[in-house]
Amino acid sequence: MNKLSLEMKECSKAILTFSFVLITTILFSQNEQLIIGRTTGKLILTNNAEIRTFGFANSLSGQITFPGSSVEVKVGDTVNIDFWNISQGNPVSLHCKEIEFTQRDKENEILKIKEPVHHMEHGFYSFQAKKAGTYLYYSPENYPFNLQAGMFGVIIIRPKENDSLQKKPFREILWCSNELDPIWHTDSIMGTEYDSSNKPIILPDFKPDYFLLNGEIIQNKKGLQSLENKNETILLRLVNAGLYQHEIVFPINTKIQLVTGNSANLKLLPKGYKVQLGSGECLELYAFLGETAEKEKIIYRFIDPKSKKLRSKAVIPVFY
Repeated sequence: MNKLSLEMKECSKAILTFSFVLITTILFSQNEQLIIGRTTGKLILTNNAEIRTFGFANSLSGQITFPGSSVEVKVGDTVNIDFWNISQGNPVSLHCKEIEFTQRDKENEILKIKEPVHHMEHGFYSFQAKKAGTYLYYSPENYPFNLQAGMFGVIIIRPKENDSLQKKPFREILWCSNELDPIWHTDSIMGTEYDSSNKPIILPDFKPDYFLLNGEIIQNKKGLQSLENKNETILLRLVNAGLYQHEIVFPINTKIQLVTGNSANLKLLPKGYKVQLGSGECLELYAFLGETAEKEKIIYRFIDPKSKKLRSKAVIPVFY
């Protein structure tokens, strides 16, 4: 029996647990979240080539996406996450740099020392949604392997209704970018199981061949906004889920306003605004495109943080 078949068989055995969690979610709280960790995902890249990935989904039948299962709440909410790990041989936990997760055991007791969740077990996390913004969460085990493999998602904390701006944006757009080294995604590496001492996997040097935006080749991105709606304000969420530094340059006459995030990551240049995001960093921006020329482009750069060399550049039309 192959690994996928074995995993699905074990998932079937646990379907009653899943159903109970789902019913509990519906009955008791809109802020109860189910996240499932899997090691049997795949992405379709150029020429219909498939590449194996890890990832997070919110159902057994849900496909793995980049980013994975999202969590959307409002400021002031208490958020409870039931994390179900069906990843064979791969203990996983959830972590966010800017948000403090509390982990509990099955008896609802707080763990003094956070522990990874093992195969077919549940981990119970909670946090207080204190500050509006967009945040990256991921599996920190064997860092940076699990992150690069696809075990990451986005948390969106919205402001309370009375805290929001008078004029809401016409559209909200998430741009989550990362790189992908296909050698890291081979079965020989992804099939490696932890030993009893959790010894890290020995990885080759990171040399990405693919540069992605929302799980697709970034060079294939058609644009940011439709031309017919160019006068409408956009709320743009930028997330760097990769290991490189990401630079996004908006063309001249594009007006950018910081909503949340580090203001030092946004710079006004003679030819437009430039956003710089280190690994794991996020920004929320209002983009006003009414005065942007029809054929202008957005430049997206991926820079090796060690050598400071440009590794890839994509040119994305502003309008489609």
